[in-house]
Amino acid sequence: MKVFLNPGHAAGGNPDPGAVNESEHLRECDIALTVGSLAGSFLEEAGCRVKLLQSHNLSTESPAYPSVTGEANRWLADVFVSIHVNAGGGRGAETYCFWQYGAGGRLARCIQRQLISSLQVFDGGYLDRGVKEGKNLCVLRRTYMPAVLVELGFIDSRDVLLLRRHQEDMARALVRGITDYGQGL
Repeated sequence: MKVFLNPGHAAGGNPDPGAVNESEHLRECDIALTVGSLAGSFLEEAGCRVKLLQSHNLSTESPAYPSVTGEANRWLADVFVSIHVNAGGGRGAETYCFWQYGAGGRLARCIQRQLISSLQVFDGGYLDRGVKEGKNLCVLRRTYMPAVLVELGFIDSRDVLLLRRHQEDMARALVRGITDYGQGL
């Protein structure tokens, strides 16, 4: 299986680091890259081919940055996973797909299930925010393969402890979700 991983926001945080927790010195772009890189290594160990690209162009394509959707489409990826961190004071994970009843919805459910079961062990307050449709998200709208955007947790809530201490567990949960999906093909 060919898996395209897209850690959210700009590489190095310039021009946009995504969500930031100033007091904890954490940035979404860094968490997403660490989790994505770990997931990529674990996927390769599982026999998958992996391509990883962190680029700043979620809502609109910008010629100044590589097009993640264009790269994934040209590479003919089997699945596309964009990795993000939420903000706004909530708790838990949520996974977006273009349409819940298609292959992207099935991929989203596999990943969401693994994230929740893996991380609630460490924090019972980590909520299952569910699978949601995000038809306005560029990475879901412009990809040719099943695609999801995963929000791992909230950088401005108690989730920050999970985001700091359990990045490897998050990466392994993503991989289990992706391979669960792959087994159903």
